[in-house]
Amino acid sequence: MNSFKFINQWLYSQSTMAELPPTPSPPEVPRSARAELMDRRRLLLIFVVLVVELALFGVGLLTPLSNSAEQSLVNSTNSEFAGLQSAGPEQLAFSIFAHNFTIALIEMIPIVGAFLFVLSIYSTGLAAQAIVVSKGLPPAFGAIIFAFPYSLVELSAYAIAVGAGVMLLVSWRRKRLREEARVFCLEVAAVAIVLLLAATMETATNFLPLVGFALWLPTGLAIAGIIVLAARTRK
Repeated sequence: MNSFKFINQWLYSQSTMAELPPTPSPPEVPRSARAELMDRRRLLLIFVVLVVELALFGVGLLTPLSNSAEQSLVNSTNSEFAGLQSAGPEQLAFSIFAHNFTIALIEMIPIVGAFLFVLSIYSTGLAAQAIVVSKGLPPAFGAIIFAFPYSLVELSAYAIAVGAGVMLLVSWRRKRLREEARVFCLEVAAVAIVLLLAATMETATNFLPLVGFALWLPTGLAIAGIIVLAARTRK
C-alpha cells in the first residue's frame, strides 16, 4: 500500500509541474554604445575595409600610366600641397586634419561614401605611382609611404568611416536606426580623434623623420590595446 501511495504522490507532483507555466527568460539588456562600438563583428568589418583600402592603393600603384597622365598627376599633387611647403607645424597639422576629416565625413554617408572611398584610395595610389616614377623609381616604390605609421592610422580612420556608413544602412534595413545613431556619434568622434593623431604624426614625421619611425611603438601598442578590448567585449 505504501508503494501505491508513493506512486500516486509522484504522479500528482509531475502533473502539477506540467501545468506550471514556463519561467520567462530575463529580458535582454541593451548594450551600451561603447560596447557596440567595440563589437568584434564591427571591428571585423573595419578590418575588411582596411584590407580593401590597401588592395585599392596597390591597384592604383600598379596601374599603367601614360607620360601625360603621370605628369598631370604630379603637377596637380604639387599644386595641391604647394601652399603647405612653408607652413609651420600647427598650420600643417590643421590643414592635413581638415582635409582628411572632410573626406571621412563624406565617406560616412551610406552608398555615396563607398564610391568616394574607392575613388579616393585608388587616386592616391595613382598619385604615389606618378611621383616615384617621375623621380626615376619603379612604381612599387610608392608603397614607401607605409614606412611611417601615420599612413596606416589615416587609412584606419577611413575604414571606420566607411564601416559606419555600412552599419547605418544595415540598421535601417533592420529597423534599428535609432540604436545605431548612438554608436554613429561615437564613430564620428573616433574618426576625428584618429585623424587628428594621424595629422600630428605626419607633421612630426615631416619635420623629424626619425620621430616618424619611433611612432611605430605607440602605434603597435594602440593596436594591441584595441585587440584586447575587443576580446573582452561580449558578442
